[in-house]
Order: sequence, then structure tokens, then C-alpha cells
Amino acid sequence: MISLWAITPIKSFKRPKSRLSDTLNLEERRVLVKYMLKKVLLSQKKSKLFKEYLVVTEDKDVVKFVKTLGFKALLQKKPGLNQGVTEASVKAIKSGAKSILIIHGDIPRTSASILKSAVIKHRKLIKKFKKGITISPDSLGEGTNCMICTPPDIIKFKYGPGSCLAHMELAHRESIEIRLYRSKKLGFDVDRDFDLTKLIEKSGYIKALDYIKSIETNGT
Repeated sequence: MISLWAITPIKSFKRPKSRLSDTLNLEERRVLVKYMLKKVLLSQKKSKLFKEYLVVTEDKDVVKFVKTLGFKALLQKKPGLNQGVTEASVKAIKSGAKSILIIHGDIPRTSASILKSAVIKHRKLIKKFKKGITISPDSLGEGTNCMICTPPDIIKFKYGPGSCLAHMELAHRESIEIRLYRSKKLGFDVDRDFDLTKLIEKSGYIKALDYIKSIETNGT
């Protein structure tokens, strides 16, 4: 697939992951969010799948952070996740993108190999039907953690609660070919205390603060 762009939406560093506030304070949550975003972006780069990488955000601090990592960012004109992804996809199309992979910035088990597997799945779909959508849902099968679209504007974005089903229903109504790519790694996002506990344990730590200190010191 030529002209494949990676789009990573992340709202803001101002008050991230508020549902984790019982476990982590504001600054600790910022450390976590920056670490996860960096992991996602570096996995994209390592995969060598993409012509361009674009983070879309409502926050100028995110733009600055992303630039220090060597990635481009788009400060969206209007608020909202669907608005941001739409603005990013329009920019991608104007720059010649034929496909986009949208992945959220809070999927810390993302790797180059798992992104390659998702793209291979999508390539098979495109080879047969020329256009379509591949979705990697979250672990509950409710959210859309990763989605590949060919062409980029093939569907109206329906991110939010129950987005996986919403995207699938819209695709069905518009006779768009869609495939699910289930992956434990892509399905694992960090939104709740349970998710954080699982991430900490998989990283070999017991206490949340020890884990935060480790990623603050060592990064990725």
C-alpha cells in the first residue's frame, strides 16, 4: 500500500486520563500519557509502513512535545475527536494519501510487528475489493483502537462510546467492506485503574509510582 499515513489523535496534556486520578496525580498522569504516545509513534516509525506520521490534537503543548520527537502535529481548528481525525484525514488526502491508519495514543503495547500484521490484513481486503476498512477493537469489542481506511474519507468517523459497532453499522449501510482484526496488543488501552494495574504488572512492577518513575527516567 503506497501513500499510507499514520494519524494519532490525542486530545490534550492538560487534564489527561481523569479516571486514573484516584491512583495517579496530574503530573504522573502526564508522564504516563507522554510515554504511551511516544511508544505508539516510535512503533509507527520502526514499522517503516508509513509515508507520513501526523498527530492531531487540541493542545499546543502536545504539538511541542511531538516535534521534540521528530514527528509532525496538526492543531485542530475545532474541538472533538471526530473533528480532529476528520481534519487530519483531509490534510492527508490533500497531500496525496491513499490510505490512513488511525491509532490512539494510549495503546502502550503497540509494536512495529503488530502494526505490520494489521496492515497485511487490510492489504488482503484492498486487493480483493479495492477499498474498505479494517478495525482493531478494544478488548471489550466496543471501542475502535485502530482503524485503517482506504480511501481515507471512505467513512464518517463515529468515535465515542460503542464506536466499533457504530463504524460497522455505518459501513454496512453504505455497502463498505469491513474486516475485524482482533489483537490483544492493539486491544489494550489504558483508561481505567484496572488497565493501569495490568500494564504495571506486565512491566514487572507492583507499585504504580515505581512504574511511573521508571518510565520517566528511562522513557521507552
